[in-house]
Amino acid sequence: MWGAGEPPDPRIRPVDESAELLLLTIAVLTVYVLGVGGTTAGAIRIRERWRQRAIDTASLEPRPGHEVVLSAPSLSRWLRRLRLLGWAAFPPALALAVFADRPYPWVAPLAVLLMVALNAFYFTAMQNMGEQLVLAADVFRLGPSGKATSVRWVHVTEFTGARVGAFSAAKMSEAGEWQDPRTKPNVIFYRLNRALVTPRKTALQRLLGFTYYDGVIRNAFGIPTEQLLRTLKEWQRLALESEDLPIRPTRARP
Repeated sequence: MWGAGEPPDPRIRPVDESAELLLLTIAVLTVYVLGVGGTTAGAIRIRERWRQRAIDTASLEPRPGHEVVLSAPSLSRWLRRLRLLGWAAFPPALALAVFADRPYPWVAPLAVLLMVALNAFYFTAMQNMGEQLVLAADVFRLGPSGKATSVRWVHVTEFTGARVGAFSAAKMSEAGEWQDPRTKPNVIFYRLNRALVTPRKTALQRLLGFTYYDGVIRNAFGIPTEQLLRTLKEWQRLALESEDLPIRPTRARP
């Protein structure tokens, strides 16, 4: 403290307001990185553990009055809270970096680049988290609990395994044909009988040329895709052999 009438110490400078905003930006950006980045790392770790678990193949076989529920990995409660904290910090961090830190021109491009990269990793890691595939006597249901899409076995004309990457796709070889070991299937496409159903497709599916097949099952269930494909075909075979299976037109969602 300076005494009355004493001049301020020239070595002590007042804190610049722009520096305070920079510190606030760094703090909020750190919360965003810890929240979203921590959730991404946790999701990747959960997926790896999920792939290493053992599944009894007998539990996938169809039995009368029995449903098989295949679940993709899901986030724990504390990771969901961490994700909420990270996304809550996202808008203020972006706004501060772009509009409030103009005296520091390097902040905005650095923050935007960090957010674009981290968001890309996040959405890749979170793909199909919490998904469920329920196999029942006359239908299979695909999607999160409460938002699942139902498809009747009798309406499906074809199941096909395929390998889909970021910039490539390859159809799985038929039984007895040579299969490239580098192209293990990771999805299953299915086609519906369009004489019985009218599939609805999103604008993105139409834009990507998703015309022949009507739906896709992304295998996030921790079992080999070839085994899942055999399981689907076996459930369908038994459903089609059922005597009391009704056939009625409907409108299915892919």
